[in-house]
Amino acid sequence: MRESTLQIVNYVMIAVLFFTVLLHLALHGFFGFVDYEGSLVYSDVVTRYRQTIPAVMLTVLLISAAFHGLYGLRNILLEFRSGPVWDRTVSYGVLVAGIALVGWGMRTIVLTAMGG
Repeated sequence: MRESTLQIVNYVMIAVLFFTVLLHLALHGFFGFVDYEGSLVYSDVVTRYRQTIPAVMLTVLLISAAFHGLYGLRNILLEFRSGPVWDRTVSYGVLVAGIALVGWGMRTIVLTAMGG
């Protein structure tokens, strides 16, 4: 993918991340919960994972945060050193890390939603 396309995707992910984090904090802070600490009780967390909208919101949050963070890491590593082998290694390494990160996060969301 071209660098300009990746940058545009990153900007979209930043916007998505901003609104998703605001909604996530709002749900924990003042929509339906007495206090923030109370929203972190295990049984309440599992209940939210089993509801469709919070599970989708957590999935979107996971994907957007993973992309944004790993894209930033990739840029830092590409500025650290240069060369075709290095660039390819960093890009594929970050891609593999992203697949592993999102896969593990999705595994957690799906298993919890299914009762595991």
